[in-house]
Amino acid sequence: MGTWEWPLIIFTVMGEAAIGILLALWWLDRTPLDIKVYKKATLTSGILLALALVASLAHLGHPEAAYRAVSHLSTSWLSREILFFLMTAAAWLYLFIQIRRPDGKRRMAAGIAGLLGLLGILSSAMIYVLPRVPAWDSAQTPLFFLLTTGLLGGLILLLLGRKSLTSAQTTYLVYWSLSCLAASLLTYILYLSMLNAGGSEGMATVQFLSTSPLFWIRVITNWIAPMILLYPVIKNKKAAQPNLILTILVCSGIGEFLGRALFYLSAVGIQISALK
Repeated sequence: MGTWEWPLIIFTVMGEAAIGILLALWWLDRTPLDIKVYKKATLTSGILLALALVASLAHLGHPEAAYRAVSHLSTSWLSREILFFLMTAAAWLYLFIQIRRPDGKRRMAAGIAGLLGLLGILSSAMIYVLPRVPAWDSAQTPLFFLLTTGLLGGLILLLLGRKSLTSAQTTYLVYWSLSCLAASLLTYILYLSMLNAGGSEGMATVQFLSTSPLFWIRVITNWIAPMILLYPVIKNKKAAQPNLILTILVCSGIGEFLGRALFYLSAVGIQISALK
């Protein structure tokens, strides 16, 4: 089995949440979006992105030499990941400048930062698509990363904009979050089925996951609880109280962190250190 890789867990989940916020901002701003929401969401995404980048440095054996990684862009997904996340950070600074201007190009800036971040997330995911690790070697790996991006980004923006979003914008974020939850659950069921039908290493991964208490805690926090809690919000938009949205976000956040931890722990056939 793999090991607990907290720097990688924090980097990937927080980075994906930050990018999810930026993408949600860009999408919702098709109709006028309150500037207060923009400012709060941009600041939140910046904090999450900064924490993610700091965590990524903790994983490197020699952080001071990280700049050398970009010299292998043609062959290394790790190099592409580093480049795209650095470009995302620069694009975030551009967005921060734009939201402080009355006529700032906020939507364009959010779109650029979100797109660069999305490329960074895909690069992160592709690092782990390895033939020698059955639990990772499939299209599910990038899909897991993207669904985390969509879910946490949507829920965080829903919480931050609870007083300022229009009814239509709130409805969109609620249904988007529910769609991400449903897709995540169905994808994971398919993922386990494919592993179980594979070789001995895939079956060992399924056995490890199904017998781990962390897996069942994730099932509750990442899927069951959020779906149940979102139901009254779907039935009645007035039920979208701050405490309820916060509870859904906390449950989903815990579930996503546990899911990413299990992702690294399920690395049958490889040690994470081999990726360093």
